Amino acid sequence: LKIMQRETLKMIDNSQRFFQKIVGFHQDNQGHWVADLACGHTRHMRHDPPWQNRDWVLTESGREQHVGLELACKKCEDAKNMSGGRQVNGKEITETQLQVAEAVKAMCLKAAVEAYEHGKMSGMCQEGAWDLALDAIRSLDVRAVIGELP
Repeated sequence: LKIMQRETLKMIDNSQRFFQKIVGFHQDNQGHWVADLACGHTRHMRHDPPWQNRDWVLTESGREQHVGLELACKKCEDAKNMSGGRQVNGKEITETQLQVAEAVKAMCLKAAVEAYEHGKMSGMCQEGAWDLALDAIRSLDVRAVIGELP
């Protein structure tokens, strides 16, 4: 049950989220508990049934059990969106870095799909085909990606 409670704090679609670890808790001026995040931002952790059921925040041991849990940080996400997606964890990224990352991702996907399909067509079981796909990614020459960039 505790694992389920911890996991419900994470968002289902993690692809556009910035997760930060809880490093501690404090109370705001109204007595509500606030999670202190590793990025320096905060997030309220109210227990307000039936809308927000976080009874664990009412006890010190409950809060201690949640230190280290990762939460989506809305302020980090907003900063990313305001910068046009040019920041990662608060650090500015260049167009070249983005191009390299996208090229590496595309090369990995292509190698994995080709290897998996080859493995399945050769009669391998699904697990064997996945192993072949992972080996294809591991053996990629990433220098070749840089050579293909404009």
